[in-house]
Amino acid sequence: MFIGTSGWHYNDWLGLFYPSSVKGYHELSYHAEHFNTVENNSSFYRVAGESTYKTWYRMTPENYVFSLKLNKVITHTHRLELNDEVRELVQKILTSTQVLKKKAGAIVIQLPPSFRLDIEKVDQFLTFFKAQMSKREYHFDVAIEFRNKYWFIPDVYKMLRQQNVALVAADSSRYPGVRQITADFFYVRMHGPEKLFSSKYTTGQLEELATYLRSIESKVSKIYVYFNNDFHGYALENAQQLAVLVQ
Repeated sequence: MFIGTSGWHYNDWLGLFYPSSVKGYHELSYHAEHFNTVENNSSFYRVAGESTYKTWYRMTPENYVFSLKLNKVITHTHRLELNDEVRELVQKILTSTQVLKKKAGAIVIQLPPSFRLDIEKVDQFLTFFKAQMSKREYHFDVAIEFRNKYWFIPDVYKMLRQQNVALVAADSSRYPGVRQITADFFYVRMHGPEKLFSSKYTTGQLEELATYLRSIESKVSKIYVYFNNDFHGYALENAQQLAVLVQ
C-alpha cells in the first residue's frame, strides 16, 4: 500500500514540515523519509526531461514510488484526440520516465468536468497509450479520474476492466466519489472533505477509509492513496494518520 501526498513542494510546508535547512530537491529526500510515494502534479503543467526523473530516482530510496498526472495538453487541450501532437507527447513522456525504473507507480489521466461521456474515445486512447507503454521495459499502472457524473455507469466500468485501468476514487465536496474496482490495483485521491484542497479529514473519516482499504487488499495487488488537501499541511497530517490506521 502506497500512501503519500499530491506533490512535495508547497510554501506553507516550509517550517511546518521541512526544516529551514532542507531546500530544493532535498525536500524530496526528506519527504521520502516520511512517506513511500508521491503523486507529482507538475507533470500536468509541463513535461519534464529525462534529467529531472534521474534526479528524482537518485534522491529517493529503493522502495519509493512516483505517480504522475498526464500532461494537460493531452487531457484538456486535445481532450484525448489521437493527433500527431498527442502521439508525440505520449512517446516523449513514456520514454523520458523510463529512468524511474521500478519507481514508476501510476499515471493518472485526469479529465475536465466538461469532458462529456464518450466511451469509445477514451477506449481508443487507452488502447493506444497502453500499447505504447507495452513497448517499454518499465510500465506504469494507469488510472483515470472523471469529474463528470455521467461517467459513473456500468458500461464505463466494463471498458475500464477490459483495459485494466483503475477508476480513481476521488473524494471531495465537488466531484462524484465512487469506489469501483476496475483494475488489479486501486487508486484514491483525497481532495478535502469540505473545502477543496484546504480542509482536513477527521479521524472517523480516515478510519472508514482504512477499513475499506483493508477490505479490498486481497482483491488488488497495489493500493495508491494520495492526499491533495495540501493547505496548512493537512495532506501531510492525514497521510501519516492513514498510514498508521491501515497497519
